[in-house]
Amino acid sequence: MEPENELVDGLFVPPKEPKKLNRLMKKHLKDTAGASWFDMPAQTITPELKKDLQILKLRSVIDPKRHYKKGDLKSKTLPKYFQVGIVIESASEFFSGRLTKKERKATLADELLSDNHLGTYRKRKVQEIEKEHNVVGVEKWKIKGKQSLKRKKKEE
Repeated sequence: MEPENELVDGLFVPPKEPKKLNRLMKKHLKDTAGASWFDMPAQTITPELKKDLQILKLRSVIDPKRHYKKGDLKSKTLPKYFQVGIVIESASEFFSGRLTKKERKATLADELLSDNHLGTYRKRKVQEIEKEHNVVGVEKWKIKGKQSLKRKKKEE
């Protein structure tokens, strides 16, 4: 069975048959959030967009000082209908409140990775977790494996 549409060099090529084209157009027309949401179309999810949506879901973990509504943290499904925009600061905002061109990144993940304050927080948290999971005691016993058990019995 052939697919109804194909991607050639990353571009959408519609089917040649008019019946299939009409069916495809109807399918895409119905794929909106509805009139109450101003017929917001369903987005095609790219890997970058998927990462950004996952980061938005886990935003309460990223910064401990900010608190968000519970939302759908536990649901594993991504939203079907959404829109992505760019925040444009007004000229009346103070300069330190804005991001410079260097600080602006293409995706939300890149922006979070480049933030120094979040980087130090991440490193500190990783070190705390590593300390918590480190085994207390002499590490010689773990290195030798079965021989360490024999040595322990001999010493007793």
